[in-house]
Amino acid sequence: MGKEIGNFWGAFADGAILFPLIATLSSSSGYSSTVLFFTAGVLYILAGLYFKIPMPVQPLKAISVAAVVNGASFTEVRLAGALIGLFCLGLLFFHVEKFSNRIPTFLIHGIQLGLGCMLIRKAIDSGIPLFYHPLDHVSLVILMAVVASLIASKITSFSTLGLLAAMAALFAISQNPMSSSNLHFIDDNTLRWNLILTLVLPQIILTMANSVIATPDAAKRYFGDKASKVTLRSLLTSLGIGNILMSLIGGLPFCHGSGGMTAHVRGGSYHGRSNFYIGLFLIVLSAIQYFSKHIVLVYPPLFLCVLLGTVGFYHLQLAKPSWNDSNARVELIAMGATAFLTQNLIDSLLAGVIIAFAKPLFFARKVSNHDLLS
Repeated sequence: MGKEIGNFWGAFADGAILFPLIATLSSSSGYSSTVLFFTAGVLYILAGLYFKIPMPVQPLKAISVAAVVNGASFTEVRLAGALIGLFCLGLLFFHVEKFSNRIPTFLIHGIQLGLGCMLIRKAIDSGIPLFYHPLDHVSLVILMAVVASLIASKITSFSTLGLLAAMAALFAISQNPMSSSNLHFIDDNTLRWNLILTLVLPQIILTMANSVIATPDAAKRYFGDKASKVTLRSLLTSLGIGNILMSLIGGLPFCHGSGGMTAHVRGGSYHGRSNFYIGLFLIVLSAIQYFSKHIVLVYPPLFLCVLLGTVGFYHLQLAKPSWNDSNARVELIAMGATAFLTQNLIDSLLAGVIIAFAKPLFFARKVSNHDLLS
């Protein structure tokens, strides 16, 4: 019984990423949060039934964060998700391992660092106006709950912040004003290919590294032979078909990430039933919104601000392996600073690539000048 309770609590361990990104997508990119909740729930349940282990269903973070920060339209995000799906299906005809080995590690960690910087910048920008007003009792309760959750996470190694984010979603739904339609999508039909490129290219790198390559490795380390269905081909098929379908119906653009799997396992998940618990909760949320005619999930602004900042901080730490390599620090600093200042992952990628190419030339010239002086 105690083990199954852990399986239940662990189901919500990745909620600190899932719920705020659903909230921001619905409020910034015209998605119906009713449909986002429902499709996320169905995807979670299907992933648990097929893979038989706790398999995370995460929003495509590079697309979701860039979409929110850069103001992408509903059509642009859906098209970006469809392109990721087509890319994944296309890879089934090639040797994926050879392709992934050509992606420099610092670029992968640099994108994760850039995402963290963009989330922190977004939290700062949205949080500054909040502090012009005195904190009311609700804001104080939110801050105390977040602090207590972070302390509890350190003590128990369980991400209580994810469970807090899930409970806040229930609170947000109960506080939202009623709308005239409950499945309404908001779209201005804007289509900017340069912005779509900004959404897609960094996501391709992250999907290859974190979803397609790292997830089978993490699954085998955690579950051994029980993870026999978690293969490169099965993940590519799931992400390919799934994201194309999601783009057609306006559902959640998603991935399966090794970080999300680690969060579920550390939270206590040990079986695919964990997916059923979080999936059922998400479907219940969508039903509540449907019958109460809610379209947009509106989190308490302060709580969303704190969540985005906290998730951003955790994303910075994903770059630690490359940061420990002194040869990659200059690239990481450039990519992080560029992402923070420009709020654009393509600019961040270009900064990293340019410095990586320029460094050998710089040091070669430096050595040459030293030889001449000597």
